[in-house]
Amino acid sequence: MIEKYLHQHSLKIFTVFWFILAFLSQISFLSPQIFAKENKVVIIQSQQIAAYSEAIKGFEEGCKGKNISINAIYNLNGDADEGKRIIQNIKDNEFEPDLILAVGVLAATLVKEQFTDVPIIFCMVINHKRFNLQGANITGISSEVSVEDQFAILKELLGARKNVGVIYDPTKTGNIVSEAGRVIKKLEFNFIKKEVTSESEVTPALKNMIDKIDVLWMIPDSTVITKTSLNAISKILLKHHLPIFCTSDALVKAGALVSVSPDYTHTGLQAARMAQTLLNNPSTTSLGITQPDKLKLTLNTQTAEIIGVNLASFQSHPDVVLYP
Repeated sequence: MIEKYLHQHSLKIFTVFWFILAFLSQISFLSPQIFAKENKVVIIQSQQIAAYSEAIKGFEEGCKGKNISINAIYNLNGDADEGKRIIQNIKDNEFEPDLILAVGVLAATLVKEQFTDVPIIFCMVINHKRFNLQGANITGISSEVSVEDQFAILKELLGARKNVGVIYDPTKTGNIVSEAGRVIKKLEFNFIKKEVTSESEVTPALKNMIDKIDVLWMIPDSTVITKTSLNAISKILLKHHLPIFCTSDALVKAGALVSVSPDYTHTGLQAARMAQTLLNNPSTTSLGITQPDKLKLTLNTQTAEIIGVNLASFQSHPDVVLYP
């Protein structure tokens, strides 16, 4: 009787053991990520603006289901000293992030200085070449649309007209204008350039070239694009029925005719794919600097009506945003 009981009891234990073993084997086979290490990511943004929020939202969406945990999002509020305090707090924390996403120039430059052994991805940095954002642990997505892509659209906008004006500070955007000069020559445009060193020189420079241009190309130059100068530029161009072409949808909302710019949410998704590549391949610490995967065309229909530009051909482009 005792032997029979022991035999039955042993059989039950044996059956349960093999059932558990088989179950664990199936889980491991079907869902190996269950046992994978969860990677901890920190996001640091320079300040709270809509474009940065869109990029962060895209990054969060792209990280879902990829064993990537976003442990914290820090806002530097545009303050370098506050940024240094936040970064020191991150360093003093009990965990070191496996990767950092830096959104905006202040975040990117501070993170580059303070973290040399953690993979860094930066995005939403205008004219990133000015800030030497390079290193063995640095990956980036450019916020600039290639000059070739910009002037392909510009050619469609101008038709037979060929005179493109640009006002720029050579210390800030000289590299962009030099690159554009080579592209413009291939596409047979005429380039009318005016150099400025202060905001006060912008309006006189524009008035000096206004009768020689068919379009004003506005590049992301902080000397040229200020609230005061932008108002003056818009009034002068509207008076002469001339378009402003740029790479900022914010400028289109302020009166420019058309912009070609990165899709900010998609930039975040692109950064998430890069993060996954870096975290899944620890021996790879940098993927270099890449162009944005997806662009959008923003058109100001009100401005088009005022200056008499027909936007019908542009409205067939993919990813077009009409404003207002």
